[in-house]
Amino acid sequence: MTQRKIWIAVLTLVLLGGVVWIQTQDDTPPVEVVLLTEANWDKFAPRGKEVDAIAGDLVLRNKYLTAVIAQPLESRNANMTVKNVAGALIDLTTRDDPSDQLSAYYPGQQQYAYREWQVLGLDDRLLELQPGTEMTARYVTVVVRAPARDGKPGITVRYRLENDEPYLTVTTEFTNSTTQPMDVSLADDLRIDSGKELMVKTPNGAGTLFWAHDRYWKQAYAVGASGLKLEINSDARLTTIKYEMFGEHKKTLMPGEKHQFTRWLFVGRDLLEAKALASDMRGDIVPRVEIRVVGEDGGIADAEVFFQKAGVAYGSARTDHQGVLHTALPLGEYTYAVQTQGVEIAKDLRYVQERRDSTFQEFRVPGYQSGKVQARITDADGKPIPCKVEFKAKPGTPQPDFGPATGSFAVKNLRYAPLGSFEQTLLPGEYDVVISHGPEYDALFVPLKVTGGKTAELAGKLIRSVDTKGWISSDFHSHSSPSGDNTSSQTGRVLNHVCEHLEFVPCTEHNRIDTYQPLINELGVGSFVSTVSGIELTGLPLPLNHQNAFPMLMRLHTQDGGGPLPDADPATQIERLALWDKRSEKLVQVNHPDLGWMFYDKDGNGESDAGFERMRAHINVLEVHPIDCILKLAPQTQRNGMEFNNTMFNWLQLLNQGLRIPGVVNTDAHDNYHGTGWLRNFIQSTTDDPAAIQPLDVVRAANQGRLVMSNGPFMEVRLNEMGQDYVITAGQDLAALSGKLSLKVKIQTPNWFDIDRVFVLVNGRSDESLNFTREKHPERFQTKGAVRFDQTLQITLTRDSHLIVVATGEKSSLERIYSSDSGKVHPVAVSNPMFVDIDSAGFTANKDTLGHPLPRKFTARKLDPKKP
Repeated sequence: MTQRKIWIAVLTLVLLGGVVWIQTQDDTPPVEVVLLTEANWDKFAPRGKEVDAIAGDLVLRNKYLTAVIAQPLESRNANMTVKNVAGALIDLTTRDDPSDQLSAYYPGQQQYAYREWQVLGLDDRLLELQPGTEMTARYVTVVVRAPARDGKPGITVRYRLENDEPYLTVTTEFTNSTTQPMDVSLADDLRIDSGKELMVKTPNGAGTLFWAHDRYWKQAYAVGASGLKLEINSDARLTTIKYEMFGEHKKTLMPGEKHQFTRWLFVGRDLLEAKALASDMRGDIVPRVEIRVVGEDGGIADAEVFFQKAGVAYGSARTDHQGVLHTALPLGEYTYAVQTQGVEIAKDLRYVQERRDSTFQEFRVPGYQSGKVQARITDADGKPIPCKVEFKAKPGTPQPDFGPATGSFAVKNLRYAPLGSFEQTLLPGEYDVVISHGPEYDALFVPLKVTGGKTAELAGKLIRSVDTKGWISSDFHSHSSPSGDNTSSQTGRVLNHVCEHLEFVPCTEHNRIDTYQPLINELGVGSFVSTVSGIELTGLPLPLNHQNAFPMLMRLHTQDGGGPLPDADPATQIERLALWDKRSEKLVQVNHPDLGWMFYDKDGNGESDAGFERMRAHINVLEVHPIDCILKLAPQTQRNGMEFNNTMFNWLQLLNQGLRIPGVVNTDAHDNYHGTGWLRNFIQSTTDDPAAIQPLDVVRAANQGRLVMSNGPFMEVRLNEMGQDYVITAGQDLAALSGKLSLKVKIQTPNWFDIDRVFVLVNGRSDESLNFTREKHPERFQTKGAVRFDQTLQITLTRDSHLIVVATGEKSSLERIYSSDSGKVHPVAVSNPMFVDIDSAGFTANKDTLGHPLPRKFTARKLDPKKP
C-alpha cells in the first residue's frame, strides 16, 4: 500500500469462532481504460503538442496521469520520424495541467513486432474492451505480445496502472522457446525531442534514474528500474537506456527459460516533481512545498527557479500567473536562482527544507519590480487586426526571451497578437518595438519605456498602404510538431501565418493529412485567414521525393489522417498522391527539388538521361526558391559557406526546353520565430475576403501560373499587343502577330523596405534595354507613397518568347521586420512567365540552355574559405 492511498476502515465485527473480520474500502477514483473513438475523443484523449493518439489506441488513466498505448498494428506510426510504435507508449502526461511531450517509449527498443494485446482487470481477469466502452477497475494491466521469430525470444510487456499510484509500471518478460541458449538485450528507447526546446536530460553515463524535463512546456519524465543500474545515452531525439545486471546489459536465457524485469515511468509538471515521485515510490517520501516568488510588487509570474544541492544542479520549476509553484524538495540545504524571460534576477540565495510535511515558502527577490505592457493595435478603422510585435531591447536593457522558437503566442522576443490586443510582463527598461502585419501594411516603429510596477500603453494603427485588390497571399509549405521532424506548436504556426497576413494557408504536415481549421476557429481569426487540409508526402531519396498536395480529404483521428504512404520511387509516390481521393482535383507541388536529378539525371551519375519522366505529368508547380538567386543568373549559388545548384536558373532552363511548370516560393518553416511571412505567393483571386476563398480557385490559379513570387514587394504585370485590348498576366498566353508588346509593371512596397531595380528576362536572358535602376533611371521610380514603380514598357519580339519580370531592392533588406537570417536578403518579386506566340503556330520554346549545360544531380558542397 503506497503513501498516496487513502483508506477508510469500516470495522464490521463478525464473531465467527473468535475471528474478527476487518473490511476496508478505497475511496480513490478507479483506473479508467478505454479504446479511443471519435465519440469519446474529447473526454479521453490527452492534451499537449506532442499527442500522437488516434482512434483505436488505448487510454489508461487515473487521477494522476494519462497514458496512451498504440494499437499493435504493423502500420501504426506516430508520425514521420517516430515509426513502428505498435504496442509502444506514445503519450504520457499529467492529469493536472496536461502537456504531453513524449513521442514514444519503446520497451525492448524497436526490436520486437508487437501484434496482439489484451486488457486485464482485478486478479488478471480479462476485460472485453470494445470501442467506445468505458471500463474501470482498481488496477488495469495492458498486455502486449510479440511472438518469437528471427532468433529473438517471445516477449510480453505489461503496462500496469493502479488507481492510487502516480506512475506506470512496465514489466517485460522474455521467453526462450528454442533449443539453444539465447542472449537478450535489456534496453529501452525513448523519443523525447529536445531540438529547439528548453529541455534538460540526464547526462550520458551510468545512473539509477533517467529524467528529461521540458522547462517551457512544463512536463518532466523519469524512468527507474527495479534493482538495476542504468546506462544512458541521449542525443537531441533518441534516448537509449540499457539496464545493467551483474555487470552486463544482457541476459543469457537457457532453452525454455524466462526472464522478467520491471521499470517505472513517472511524469510530473517539472523535474523536481518527477524526481519526488520516483523517490516516493522507493519509500523515501519527499516533502511537498508551495513556493511564492515575490518581487517588490507581488508575485512574479512565469519565473523559473533553479535549485542546486551541494553545488550540483538539482532541478527547476516555473511559477504560475500568480507567482506560485507547487513542487517537492527532499530535506536539505539548497541554493537557488530566479530567472524571468531568460534574465537572471536573483542568484545564490539559500533555502533549507527542514520539515517533512507540506510547507509554504515565500522566496523574495529584493529590488525586483516587473513592468507590463498593455497593447491595443487596430487597423485604420479602429478594428482588431492580427499583428506581430517585436521587442528589441536598447543598450542597457536585457533582451527578453519569452520562450523557445517552438512557442505559440510568445516566441523569443516576439508576441503574436491574433486580434491585436495583449498584456505582456516585461523587464523594466527601454525598447524599440516593431509592430507589423506583413508587407501590405506599413509597420510601426515605436520607442517604449517600461517602468517597474507600472503598465506602459502600446497603441497604434496599422495602415494598409499596398493595394492588392484581386490578389491574395499564401505560403503553400510549412510545418509544426505533427510533422515529426520538429516540435513547434501548431497553434504557433497558425498565429505566425495570420499575424504575417497570409490569407490562405494549406496545412502541409509531413506524411499526414491535417488541417488548421480547429485552431483558426479557436483563435477567432477566420475572417483573416482560410485554410484547407493538405499533406507533404515525404519519401526518400532526399531532397528529391517531397511533394505537397491540397486539398486532401482528411479522416479525423485516423492513421496519417487517411493519407497515402510514401514510396522509394519518386514517380510512384507522386502518381499515388495525384490520384488519391479518387483522382480528386488538387495542386501537386514538388518541394525543394534538385531539378537536374529530377529531369535529366535519374541515376545520379552526372550523365544526361531522361530523368524521372513519369513524374512530369503530375507536377503542377515547382518550388524555385531561394528567390534572390534570380539576381545572379549562374548555374550554382553560394549561401552560408556552401555551394548549391541555383534552382531559379535551372527553372529558366527548363522553361526554355518547353517544360511549362509554374514556380512558387515557400518558407518550409519548421519553427515559429519569424517562421513564415518572409516568402509568399501572390495569387490572382476572384475574392479579397479571406473567409470567402475557395481552395480550388487557388489550385487553378496556381496551376496556370497566375502567381507572383515574392518575399515582400507586390508586383502586378499586364501584357498586351500594342493596339489590342486583350490583356494577360503572369502564367497566361498571348498571341501577338506584330511582336510589338506593351508591358505594364506596377510595384508597391510598405514603409519598411524599398525597390530600386526592375528588369525583364526574355527567354531567361536579361536585356540591358529592359533593365531599370533608380540610379540610372530615376524618372521611372517614385520616392513617395507605396507605389514605387508604375511604368509601361515597350517590347518588340522577333520570335516566340516568355517574359518574366523581376523587381528588387539592391540597397534594401527585410531586416527591419525579420530579425532572423531570413531578413538578411534583398526584397525581390518574380512573376511567373507570360508566353507570347508571334506566329499563330502556338508557343514554341527556343531550347536555349542559357550558356550552360542542362543541370545534373548536384551534391551541395562546402566552399574552401581559402579560395576566392
